[in-house]
Amino acid sequence: MASRLRQWRECADLSLGEVGALTGVSIAMLSRLERGQRSASPKLKVQMARRLGVPIPELFEVEPLAEEGERVESPA
Repeated sequence: MASRLRQWRECADLSLGEVGALTGVSIAMLSRLERGQRSASPKLKVQMARRLGVPIPELFEVEPLAEEGERVESPA
């Protein structure tokens, strides 16, 4: 999520300070999130998605489900 968060913020043409003002999250915390040094709670992910105009499912890394009868390959 870290690199995607920065991409979404930059696509929205917002600074860390502007995102902080929109979300109530400190610039320091946002910076740590973008660098992958901290993890965001699901609640914070949803809040940031709404403020950045990002579809909420894009914030969650979810493996696709296999169709009935298909095998799901696990990552090596």
